[in-house]
Formats: sequence, structure tokens, C-alpha cells
Amino acid sequence: MPAALPTLFPRPRELSLHDGLWKVPGQALDSLPATITESQAALAAGRQGVIQVTQDTHLLPDHYTLEITATSVHLRARDAAGVLYGMQTLRQLHAQHPTALPCLVIADGPDLAVRGFMLDVSRCKVPTQAELLDLIRALGALRVNQLQLYVEHTFAFAGHEDAWQEASPLTPTEFRALDAACADVGIELVPNLNTFGHMERWLRHPRYRALAECPQGWIHPLTGQFKEFPGTLKPDDASLDFVSGLLDDYLPCFRSRQVNLGGDEPWELGQGFSKTAVAARGKHRVYLEHLRRLCALATSRGRTPQFWGDILLEDLALAQEAPTDATPVVWGYDAGHPFAAQCGRLQELGRAYLVAPGTSAWQSFTGRLDNALTNQAEAVGAAIRHGARGVLVTTWGDNGTHQPWPTAWLPMAAGLAQAWSHATNQTVDAPAACQVLGNLTTTDAQATAAALAHLGRLDNQIAKANRNKSLSWDFLTAQPDALAGFVAGVSAEELNRSLAYLEAGADLVAAIRDDRVRSELSVGLELARAGLLRATGRPLDVPAARALSARFEQCWLARARRGGLAESVAGLRLS
Repeated sequence: MPAALPTLFPRPRELSLHDGLWKVPGQALDSLPATITESQAALAAGRQGVIQVTQDTHLLPDHYTLEITATSVHLRARDAAGVLYGMQTLRQLHAQHPTALPCLVIADGPDLAVRGFMLDVSRCKVPTQAELLDLIRALGALRVNQLQLYVEHTFAFAGHEDAWQEASPLTPTEFRALDAACADVGIELVPNLNTFGHMERWLRHPRYRALAECPQGWIHPLTGQFKEFPGTLKPDDASLDFVSGLLDDYLPCFRSRQVNLGGDEPWELGQGFSKTAVAARGKHRVYLEHLRRLCALATSRGRTPQFWGDILLEDLALAQEAPTDATPVVWGYDAGHPFAAQCGRLQELGRAYLVAPGTSAWQSFTGRLDNALTNQAEAVGAAIRHGARGVLVTTWGDNGTHQPWPTAWLPMAAGLAQAWSHATNQTVDAPAACQVLGNLTTTDAQATAAALAHLGRLDNQIAKANRNKSLSWDFLTAQPDALAGFVAGVSAEELNRSLAYLEAGADLVAAIRDDRVRSELSVGLELARAGLLRATGRPLDVPAARALSARFEQCWLARARRGGLAESVAGLRLS
């Protein structure tokens, strides 16, 4: 009789169990290849100890076949990445069956060529180098092959200390070390630098203000609010020269031949410097002309540019005029986002493109789990059906990165597992995700998964919802004169039900033995509770507010650098 079905993560495309066991000889599986270099050596040698390794050019890149019989173990792969992934599977099998592996055949490989993850390291929170290296470890286990760290100003650009001196930026030496660590596990670290919109961190300084579309401030087109600090570079030669200098400083830290130039949300375009051009030719035409020039900066440096595709997709008639040597990234973070229509249009144009869902963790203290899981599944499904090159799962830090890092784990793992094998990973193995991303014990991974699943559904207790954020976060971060608007339409019964729901979650959090994860989720829970109490007119008293602020800071510094912490804390209206 075949053994019980093994638990593998990500789940493979095909697995068939057979009768019998292969007895593990001594320590034969204790030193399996864990890097691309080691996997390449095993492929070249045709063997890794007692394991036969064969190059099979009929397999696709990154694919492998693992066959275990009563007398042998045979791994076939086209390339070193396939060997590495097959060895990861073998390592998981050995952990579950340390003395004898079940006889089986696994045929496995990714649905999408690019399985990427992007982490925002610009909106206040820059992880420590140790945390970033641990993230790379975890991403390797999730079979990610592209990582991007979203940068606005958090790189130590030479001669621009005024822009980053308070941010605890990543240095060239650190980026090179991260690049090498990524390469070890088959991940391409793609440089990511916003070069058009989202330039507030630069343009708030007098030295750079002349580069702005609206140096004296602007009106947000969605909210009608006046914004003192500009956020968009004007589309002219001076801005291009500025970006050119940044790229010359930044790109040499990476071996990748790609670069993500950003380009999303140039909100004030047409309100200032480009007003006449936009009136004459239209916003999308002016945007596209400048995008072409930005992309030319990348291609002249031997890099294939990526750019966020939101502005381009607002006018599909212009989509075909975007630079053909650039890769648009289609992003959307809500359940029900029209990925299918947008991907279908790019497929019709014959464009190579990526699809970017999100973890729905930002602007929240507990996450928005159901929205995130639906968003991942819809994005990955559309990417596969409409011929995308791959996905770039994103997690952002809008308005201070107040969320505990673990709240991103379940949607992050779900999207990446589905990018590997969509059909077999429709439901996320939450404990396995926590074990990989948190480097947790099996018991703690189960406890953490239970807590995250509960806390991530706090928003479901209130019918009202605001796009791209949690109401409990709104309640705690709103200006005093704006709070009533967020509370409007929310009943006292819903607020009390939410508070009771959090209380039920406290026991789940307390069951986590890992001090750091337990503390992070506890602080997230207490921040959500403080927001709900503020909505009921019962804000924390001063001593309680100070204590919670101190706990938030302690959790922050356990994973991240100090730069940006004060700004993040200032966004919390705890009393």
C-alpha cells in the first residue's frame, strides 16, 4: 500500500504515489544542493551522492521530474534551477520521512516564467540587512525568481545626502550583498527606482523643488485636497538629467539587465509646467512621450525597462504606442480588478508584460485577508490565461507601514504558490507559508496561521469599507476633524462586534511562542482596538497611548532600521 500523501509546499503539478520505500542510506540526504552553483555542479556531475541527476533538454526551464523507487532516486531537469527546486522537494520529503522515502513520481514546474515579489522600502520602513537576507532565504524556498525593493529615496545616492539622511538608506555595499544572496538561490534582484511620480521625498527639499511639475503645491485630482509638497517631476530635460544621474549611481549595484522605472500616479501632471502641453495634446500623450524618454535612459545603459502600466491602460488606444522594448506591469489591488480585460488587451498587442496583485496588508493593522486572497487568485489566473510573462506580488507601505510584517505572509505565499502551479495551489497552505516566511517551528507556524486567518477578517465585522485600507486604520490615523466622516454609517453594534472579535483573536495570538511574531501581532491587534475605541469616542488615555507607542517602536526596531520610525509613529493618533 502506498504511504500517506506527503505535504509539499508549493504543491507540485503532478504527484503519484507507488508501493514501497527507499531506505535512506545514513546521512546521504543531509547535504543536498541549496544554491544554484551547487545545483549546477550536481547537474554537470550527473550525480549528487546517491542521487542520479540527469539533464533533460525536453523539459522546460525550471521544471524537474523526481522519481523514487525502492532502489534509487533519479532527478531530471533541464537546468540548474530545476535541479535546485527538485532538491527542495527532496528535502521536504526527507524531513517528513527521515529514514525511508515513499516511492513516487513528481513532475513539477512553474505555470509562469516570472514569479516575483516586490517590497516597499521607501514609505518609512527599511528592513535591516539581516531581515532582507532572511526574506531572500524564504523567497528561494517559495521558488521566487525575481525580487524588487521599491525605492524612492532610500538608497544612499552620492551627493544627495539631504534626501536620504533621515531614512537609514540601503548602501551600495548592502545592495551588492543582497544581489549576490539572490543570485545564490536563483533570484534576479531587479533594481526598482521611481522616476516620475511619487517623488515627494525629493521634491520637498528646496534644492530639488525646481524639478517639480507644481513647485508651489497642487490639488489632488481624486480628493480635491491641496498638497503642499509636490510629488511629480516635470517632463523636461532637467528631470531627465536628474534621473540619469540617479541611475548611474544605482544600477551598478545590480547584475540584472532590467530596471523598474516606476512611472505610476503622476497626479499633478498638467497642473503646472506641462499644463499647456496637456491642454494641446492630452495628458496621456504627454505622459507617453516622457515615458519613452525615461525608457531610453534605461536602454542606453543596456537595461530592459519595466514601468507601472496604470496611466497607459487608462487610454488603451495609446497602449500600442508604448516603447516595445519595455515591460508594462499591470497592477490592481482590489478583488474584482479588471485584470482579464487589461491582460487581454496587452495580449492582443503582443506585449510582454507582468501582472501585480497585492497583499492588502498596508493601511491596516490586521490585514484584509479575503480581499487579498481573491486579488491573488484573479491576478494569477488572468496572467496565465492571457500569456503574461509572470506576476509581481507586491506589498506596500502607504502612509507609514503600520502593518505587522506577518500580515503579508498568507496572501504573499498564496499568490507565489499559484504562480508556481495554479491548479494545485488554489487554497493556501497557511501553516506551511508561516513556517517558510517566519522560519517558525511546525507548532508555531500552525498557531501563527490561525491568528492571521482570524485577524485578517476583522474588516468583515463592519459593512462599510474604504478602498485599499481598513476602517480600523482610518479610525486611528484620521485627523480629528475627519474622524466623524469615517465613522459615519458604522453602527455601535458593528463597533462592539469588532471589539469582541479582536478579544477572541487575543487568545490565538497569545498561543504563539515566537516572541517577535507574538509581539508584532499583539501590537497590531491593540492598534486596531485603539482605532475602534477612538471611533466610539473612547480614545486611549495618555499612559496607555505611550505604552502602545513604545511597543510599536520596539517591534519596528526588531526588523527594521530607525529611519522613518518617528514619521510612522506620528501618523498614529493614539490618544
